[in-house]
Amino acid sequence: MQSRTTTLLVRAIGAFGIFTLVTIAADRSVAADSAASFYKGRQVSMIIPYSPGGAYDILARLLARHMGKHLTGNPSFISLNMPGGGGMKAANYLANVAPRDGSVMAIVSQGLPLYQLRDGKGLKADMRTFNWLGNMSYSNQMMAAYHTAPVKTLEDAKKTQLIIAASGKGAIPMQLAAAYNYLVGTKLKIIYGYRGSSQMYLAMERGEVEGRATNTWAGYRSEKPQWIADKKLNFLIQVGLEKEADLPHVPLLQDLVKGDPDKEQIARALAMATKVGRPIAAPPGVPDDRVAALRKAFDETLLDPGFKADAKRSRAEIRSMTGAELTDLINDIFAIPKSLVSKLNYAISARTGEVDKRKAAKK
Repeated sequence: MQSRTTTLLVRAIGAFGIFTLVTIAADRSVAADSAASFYKGRQVSMIIPYSPGGAYDILARLLARHMGKHLTGNPSFISLNMPGGGGMKAANYLANVAPRDGSVMAIVSQGLPLYQLRDGKGLKADMRTFNWLGNMSYSNQMMAAYHTAPVKTLEDAKKTQLIIAASGKGAIPMQLAAAYNYLVGTKLKIIYGYRGSSQMYLAMERGEVEGRATNTWAGYRSEKPQWIADKKLNFLIQVGLEKEADLPHVPLLQDLVKGDPDKEQIARALAMATKVGRPIAAPPGVPDDRVAALRKAFDETLLDPGFKADAKRSRAEIRSMTGAELTDLINDIFAIPKSLVSKLNYAISARTGEVDKRKAAKK
């Protein structure tokens, strides 16, 4: 009798398991159908927080050209530049204005999670609520002096003022420039208000500024390969968890502060923030099935041979993370202890005399 009861129980469990698997499969099919129905014949907007020509713009447009083929329903894409506030204008739009239906996505300014952690003044978005779809490219942030600048080495930058370009107050160029001055003892004068890489490069050529506190190594390679070939840039510091393979001679920020525990922790936190890279997000509140569809399409797009060929033509370096990996990284940044946040906040806050707003460009 006991054996018969056990057999019946096993059959019941097996039947329940089959029913559960069928139910899950059906739910996934319904979700896919729902997403396909939504995206069919629709146009998806890609918001870009900086002006045309820079790394953010190149990568976002590259993704927009190919992602529709992999998104269920095959929608078309349109790219829209929305510069302002070091990326805050676009992030605020994504959080508060954009439809929460999956029809809008954005490439988000790398520095905003760290800026929010500090105090987030002017930022009306919570990075933790965004639906992160993936990271297109992450590489170390590089401090560079233009070849015409009096500063040629890091030691020079500790003795001689170097005028560098930055975007908005919420962006990582401002944060890292202030951090270099505090952690390493450089004498950077930060001029903010540039709307993207193109304006900063032009300002360097015109002599308005003498370098940049930050741009990714991948960004320089894609935007100014001839400058690198002609040695028009002197790279002084790199920020990341490990050195770029091409730049073993350029010191890591954390190596420059070894022996000071507080500064070591701050440098590591900045390296984590750097790995946020060029992240893609959808607004908060987008239905789960559409987020899943967007994430799947993102992952598939980056493996597409056509996308890879286009990336090569655009000189865009792809080093990606999934949406789940990126979400974990964002959460790790916000898990930084409050005791460290106050020290970090001080380190990346520009002090009196270090910063000035951009004046009208020279004619």
